[in-house]
Amino acid sequence: MTVAFSQPDAGWATTPLSGLAATIATNVVQTVKHAGEHAPRSLQRVIGPSEIGVPCVRRLAYKLCDHPEVNTGGDPWASIIGTSVHAWMEETYAAENRRLGRERYVVERRLHIRGNIYGSADLYDRDLRVNNDWKVTGADRVKKYAKDGPGDQYRIQAHLYGLGQENAGETPEHVAITFLPRGGRIDGLHVWCEPYDRAVAEAALERMDHVLTALTVLDPPNNPHNWAAFPATASYCTFCPWFAPGSTDASNGCPGTS
Repeated sequence: MTVAFSQPDAGWATTPLSGLAATIATNVVQTVKHAGEHAPRSLQRVIGPSEIGVPCVRRLAYKLCDHPEVNTGGDPWASIIGTSVHAWMEETYAAENRRLGRERYVVERRLHIRGNIYGSADLYDRDLRVNNDWKVTGADRVKKYAKDGPGDQYRIQAHLYGLGQENAGETPEHVAITFLPRGGRIDGLHVWCEPYDRAVAEAALERMDHVLTALTVLDPPNNPHNWAAFPATASYCTFCPWFAPGSTDASNGCPGTS
């Protein structure tokens, strides 16, 4: 029997297949998507350092009250590649510690930021006193980050990790983000870094606390009209779990911003 292979299983960039090739392709795509949707990070419900600095107050509010997600059909492949690279780098730097005969690098440490907020730091270099976070992205994005910097969300995440390392007894002096190209050569990477500033992390936590207070007072899940009090800011809206184009009721998802 000939099986047509087209959306949603094929993906938008794939020429439709047929026959056994289509059956195999569909199986691969469905298996990968299922695994991606059930990976530990995908199932995370408590807010983490990567989300606290998101520019959009409404998205932060949705996350903090665990509002039901509506935009769940994204392709997980980029995330899977990123997870795989992180695992490879973890073993690489663990091997480098063994080669050195000492723990210069603290690899994939579970950090306590504050209260019930935890994060997993990719790499802390004790010699340089710098926390380094891996970001795996496309070559065009690497160029953009080299030109414009990492943006507030990534910058705040970096300083929150610095705070976590400080809480763990380290003495961080700098925070860094290494943008690794998803394709091309390793020397196409870009490293952003700046002095660690505890105040940046504390300001982000204070902002989050203000949103939590507003959620408690306004209770938008039970008073949907109050979602209007949480402004939406353009920030990669199409990748937001609560993006719902055309929505006129924020309790059913956010229409995003133009």
